[in-house]
Amino acid sequence: MLLLVAAPAPPIASPLIEGDVADLPALEEALRVAAAATAAYGAWPPGPWRVRLHGDAAAFEHATGAPPGRSGQWLGDTLHLRPWDQLRHRDLGAVLRHELTHRRLKGGGLRRWTEEARCLWAEGHRRPPEAWPAHPAVALQDRLDRALAGGTTREQAWAYRWLRAWLRREPVPEPPVVARPDRDAWVKEAAPLGATITVVWPAERWLGPMVVNGQRLSHRPGRSWQFRGQAHFHGKAPVQTLKGLVEVRAEARGWRLAWTVSEAAWIAAATEGELGADAHPEARRALAAVLGRWLEGHRRQHPGGVLCPLTHCAVVRGTASPGTVQAAAASPPLDLDVRWAFFTGSGGGRPLSPREVWGEGPEASGGAAEVPGDRWLAWERRLPAVQVAALKRDVAPGLKPGQRGLRLGESGPYAVEALRLAAGRRFGWTAWPSNACEGEVQPDGALVLRGRGWGHNVGLCLATARFRAAQGATAEQILAEAFPVSWRKP
Repeated sequence: MLLLVAAPAPPIASPLIEGDVADLPALEEALRVAAAATAAYGAWPPGPWRVRLHGDAAAFEHATGAPPGRSGQWLGDTLHLRPWDQLRHRDLGAVLRHELTHRRLKGGGLRRWTEEARCLWAEGHRRPPEAWPAHPAVALQDRLDRALAGGTTREQAWAYRWLRAWLRREPVPEPPVVARPDRDAWVKEAAPLGATITVVWPAERWLGPMVVNGQRLSHRPGRSWQFRGQAHFHGKAPVQTLKGLVEVRAEARGWRLAWTVSEAAWIAAATEGELGADAHPEARRALAAVLGRWLEGHRRQHPGGVLCPLTHCAVVRGTASPGTVQAAAASPPLDLDVRWAFFTGSGGGRPLSPREVWGEGPEASGGAAEVPGDRWLAWERRLPAVQVAALKRDVAPGLKPGQRGLRLGESGPYAVEALRLAAGRRFGWTAWPSNACEGEVQPDGALVLRGRGWGHNVGLCLATARFRAAQGATAEQILAEAFPVSWRKP
């Protein structure tokens, strides 16, 4: 009698993992377990792959266009994951089994809905069933594919309910009724809005289908639409709702979107994008005051006189809620030189002056409290020698008077701000979290960093603003503590 024993599946190549170093061992182990649990769903594709663990939810959503409920998203050969503090509150094993099954099924010729069904099954089963349920009619399969590819929120929710019921061989839900779009919403020209700000999302940040108010736009490069009033976006959109003048243009790489609104509406949207709608009103009043002064000196930050929706200008996730609009409208006057009207995510109790960071401006630093529970109160990173070598190629040595610098072995000194920005662009923005740090080159060429804060450490600390507002401080008090007298108007 000949006994045949199936050979074990060859181990998959380890990915290059980018993200918070402290979380990597746990993530590596979870990936190893998930890879073994999904081996029965197909061979692992050859070639290198990456896993990017984002430092915050906004970075994940901006990079992938994923909605808030999604934990992971493949872009090419890179698996993007939400921040660890969010993943650990979800079923990480199920998330990784789902995403690794997508990778195994890549190129298998499956329809979108059948691939998604297999990934949902893999979340809780190490092997496929002996037989999948019978497929529905072709028209229904087409609708499932459209819903999963970027249909309305209601359509996607129905598609996932349908798939789970189908897998359990239960009665499936009926598809939702498609509402007819408001024909009056689409216009060739929009009325002027007076003093306005235009925020532009470039095409590379809007990939996949474009669905506005339930209407799917045809992707023909060069074609454009204008919408006046309220535009609600569906599917993998970086924002959900925008009120004002919205122009959508199909480009070869994706969709370019321009949002034109009043200055007050932008300040409110940026305030909520940075702090959130649940932040204390006094914290929102304080940030709105800073953004108002910043806007006076930076309203044409990018070519064409536009702003971006990212931290380079200020994060915008959509039109602000009424509470934030009210708080921003009541922001106090701020007698601040527009050149130094900045804010930072966290000062970590170690604020810096403009002179320390950029080599120009006031020498005095503002105030930033050591906020209990602030994850950026103290951090440590280790950059391997290959990354240190890349930074040396990217950044020219040299410092301006008073600027913070760091030597990398025998070379340098280099401006810390230049190194931080270069590391963020290359390795992710959590690779070098802030400028308030010290570095030590190891014998193997690696660089160990220890620091405090998140961002450039200059200006209003958002963590401090939340903390002080919760203690009862007013926006005026928060601003007085954040900005020394030497930062005021000349």
